[in-house]
Amino acid sequence: MNPIPLIGITIGDVAGIAPEIIVKALPLVDKAQARLVVIGDAQVLVRAAAQFGVEVPILKISNLGDLPSEEVPGIRVLDRFKLNPTGFELGKPNASAGELAYQAILEGTRLALAGDLAALVTAPICKESLHLAGHFFDGHTGLLAHLTGRPDTKMTFSTRNLRIIHVTAHLALAEACKRITQEEVFKTIEIGHRHLQALGIARPRIAVCGLNPHAGEAGYFGTEEIDSITPAIRAAQAKGYDVKGPEPGDTVFIHAFKGKFDLVVAQYHDQGHIPGKLMAFECGVNVTLGLPFVRCSPDHGTAFDIVGQGVANPGNLVEAISYALLLLP
Repeated sequence: MNPIPLIGITIGDVAGIAPEIIVKALPLVDKAQARLVVIGDAQVLVRAAAQFGVEVPILKISNLGDLPSEEVPGIRVLDRFKLNPTGFELGKPNASAGELAYQAILEGTRLALAGDLAALVTAPICKESLHLAGHFFDGHTGLLAHLTGRPDTKMTFSTRNLRIIHVTAHLALAEACKRITQEEVFKTIEIGHRHLQALGIARPRIAVCGLNPHAGEAGYFGTEEIDSITPAIRAAQAKGYDVKGPEPGDTVFIHAFKGKFDLVVAQYHDQGHIPGKLMAFECGVNVTLGLPFVRCSPDHGTAFDIVGQGVANPGNLVEAISYALLLLP
């Protein structure tokens, strides 16, 4: 019988809704399926639990070896950071919250690489806060790629029924268009194909979006499809992959959400994220592919506009933990 996996939850940006969704979500997770430990600041979660009426003990530990047994109720927090998480204003970017978020990700990555954590689930961070703290990354994807030495990572928007993988992600649109090469498109298809097979889909059905309107309309609206995207699709088909495209971005997601495809390859961030969030905002999960460990995250941000109101929905965080469990061997 396999042991119950230990999943680390990074605390995210504590000026946003991360503490609220953590204290709401973790009591909902089946303890027979996963053991959970938050990496961050225990006092922040004590305040959040009190503020939002969540009656759950917050158990502070200094090392994973000090984890209490599952018979002891509560949220376990690995808290060994010498930082002050209270010297800032809620709902606004700031360096203090950015530094705590960074240190939690750093520690979670270290533990995951060492095999002490089965998976890492990251609560939302604010990129501006990260930058104010002196850590100039595009978010979790770029930071984790840097910390693990794995530059060929890919961002996905995932649900139980459909996944969207991105050739490019956090780039200015003009720069993203320059990065859409045959090599990058093929690499994205291949990473996505392996991911779906790991989920138990033996022969994934993959659709690849075009970049231009109507997938270029035979070159009338741009030649990226002819020069880069179609050759990548043909190379994937030559390997035996079930790949269709280039498909027009304005129709492919309709077919995908109706079950025609298991994965859609989007060429840039908004091409994939807009339809994904429109159709599955309450259950979307961000999965970083290409890392040496499983990493999932709720696919929403820090929601500074609703901080402290008690209305933040923990559903995406619960789904992220569940999705991480699907990916574990």
